[in-house]
Amino acid sequence: MVSAVFHSPLDAAPVAAQNAMNNVAISASPASARSQKQSKTEATASPAPASRDWAALSRSFWMAVLPPLCGLGLLIGLWAVVSTTTGGSIPNPVETWKQALEIPFYRNGPNDQGVGWNVLMSLERVAVGFGMAALVGIPAGFVIGRFSFLSRMFNPLISLLRPVSPLAWLPIGLLVFKGANPAAIWTIFICSIWPMIINTAVGVQRVPQDYMNVA
Repeated sequence: MVSAVFHSPLDAAPVAAQNAMNNVAISASPASARSQKQSKTEATASPAPASRDWAALSRSFWMAVLPPLCGLGLLIGLWAVVSTTTGGSIPNPVETWKQALEIPFYRNGPNDQGVGWNVLMSLERVAVGFGMAALVGIPAGFVIGRFSFLSRMFNPLISLLRPVSPLAWLPIGLLVFKGANPAAIWTIFICSIWPMIINTAVGVQRVPQDYMNVA
């Protein structure tokens, strides 16, 4: 008795598809393995450029800092040698440094003071005069820049007074205030106020009109 088994094409199709997928997976597995190996190699090799960059940055830093320090050390060394060979007629660097710290701040009376106190007094005058100019000039510049009528009214006056030299304002301050300190503050004030007014006015005029409408 002979039995015949017939296989339908529909039954053979899933088997063929499964075999094809297995072949693709087998062929793709070496490529994926190579890609994973390559990515691991790149990950392990990535710190090398960073270390090279750090070394180059450190080298450039020392090449920029070390030569000036060597030059300064050479100068101080020559200074010390010359001071030693001249028998102390030229002060050595250590004594010069001590005197530089002590002399500027000595005080033997109102007319005999170190240069450090004079510098501090000058900075105080500058701070007061510049602060007063800022308190007056910035609001004035804002108003002048905001209103075109005021801008046209004050523009000739500012153009006339701005080029006046500080040496011309100082005698006027001495005549009015009868003192050197107020006259110095007045000179700093009057010379600082014009740039503040002009720069503030120009800045306000350059603000777009849309921003002004929103504000």
